Amino acid sequence: MSMKSIVVTESGRLAGDASPGSGVRRYLGIPYAAAPVGSLRWRPPQPASAWDGVRDADRFGPSAVQGPPPKESLYNGGEEEFSEDCLNLNVWTGPESSTDRPVLVWLHFGAYQFGSAANPIYDGARLAEAGVTVVTVNSRLGRLGYFAHPELSAESEHGVSGNYGLLDQIAALQWVQRNIAAFGGSPDNVTLGGVSAGGHSVHNLLSSPLAAGLFHRAIAQSGPGASKAVQGHGHVAHLQDLASAEATGVELSELVGATSVEQLRALPLEELLTPQLPRTEGVWTFDLIPGAQVSLKVFDAAYPVVDGHVLPTAVVSAYADGKTHPVPMLVGNVGNEASGLPYISNLADYESWATEAFGDGATELLRLYPATTDAEAQQASWELLADHVFVSSGWTAARLQRHVAPVWHYRFLRKPPIPQDSDIIERAYAGAFHGADVYYAFGTYGARDWPWSDEDRSLSDRMMCSWVSFVRDGDPTAGGAILWPLFDPSAPTSRIWDAEDRIDDISRRDRMAFWDAWNGIDAG
Repeated sequence: MSMKSIVVTESGRLAGDASPGSGVRRYLGIPYAAAPVGSLRWRPPQPASAWDGVRDADRFGPSAVQGPPPKESLYNGGEEEFSEDCLNLNVWTGPESSTDRPVLVWLHFGAYQFGSAANPIYDGARLAEAGVTVVTVNSRLGRLGYFAHPELSAESEHGVSGNYGLLDQIAALQWVQRNIAAFGGSPDNVTLGGVSAGGHSVHNLLSSPLAAGLFHRAIAQSGPGASKAVQGHGHVAHLQDLASAEATGVELSELVGATSVEQLRALPLEELLTPQLPRTEGVWTFDLIPGAQVSLKVFDAAYPVVDGHVLPTAVVSAYADGKTHPVPMLVGNVGNEASGLPYISNLADYESWATEAFGDGATELLRLYPATTDAEAQQASWELLADHVFVSSGWTAARLQRHVAPVWHYRFLRKPPIPQDSDIIERAYAGAFHGADVYYAFGTYGARDWPWSDEDRSLSDRMMCSWVSFVRDGDPTAGGAILWPLFDPSAPTSRIWDAEDRIDDISRRDRMAFWDAWNGIDAG
């Protein structure tokens, strides 16, 4: 039975739960900024209001407004409460006597459109028991988080708009600096981590001057964004320039019949979020397995913006120019990043898209990702998109960040034991699926009722040891107990996480060379 534990924050006192066995304390649904509603819709986050008395912190706060994936999807976290009033975070930490604990601030997956800090795979209890103070963060998503418009830019003292979700994340990191000591954490030893869009956010904040000094290490798990977007399939890797983002905002305004930002702020959520711009209709309708079709909305006004203020340049340019924050980085990918992506279903469409998107590079691309039948085109397009969106981003970040700070690179190849009779729609091809490494690094495999083996549990223990070592000391080797050399692109230095761990080379160097050329990078 848990007991109450009181902490004092800048906004007031919080009552969390404390486990009498492990000593782990948990505080949920803590507001780190004011509710971004009404006149605060599409404004930078404002300070949270203070409260009187003791506020209960024993349940998660609302998740950001979103259209969640199907209940049978690997990427559904079971969230049930959604609201514009979503700027809250959660803390797991040690006993009341603990101080100066290393801190991990974690950003969730979801393509900037879905997901939340309430997903049970991000439960920080086991990492907290191992000595880390864990903070998981909700921020604005989709059209509420990344909508740009000329009138919004005119309101801003910086003349920009669109990156409200990233500003939320920065506000959460600032809250950590001001408050985490009350929970026993050290504001001088903060690691920023995330997976998928959360990993993309890590790349973004590594390149944002507004985040300077707010974190001291970085973990990007399957984080896209450190690669140039590809026409037709940019989605989670897509960064807009401000002028294009504003033009899309105007287009959306016309679609919903609003003639001013004031009218847009007054729109009910359904009227704002339901209309789909014509060019995005059906972009995310695809077959996951035969007979199981999934449709997710892709919003043009739903991704970070290269605005010259929050993001001075595209992430790939910041890495190439050595303008990312010089903090140690742990970066990597899973074996089947394609599990979170659509595919091109027939050979003709695959070849025509390659020609249209890559021009003179299409011949080499089709040599590296060959297909002669519709079935082969499906597989090839999956592999191509996985490499472009996720794998090449990890490769690029590792190659370039190593010039300014130590970097460790990994590949996670363990296939979680999804039962064959499971209702999960991705099971037929999941493998080491996108996001699978989180279950092991957080020790949260119990969130799924799958037949986990002793090998799975042992792998999780090793990964947790390594992640805790990195968060604590900036070194994932746990004092040499874990073999993991610094990343060197010219040698086998990638840590392979599997039933039998090893050091290996990056997979498919010829493909990575293509993406280096596509990105205009010569990292040496």
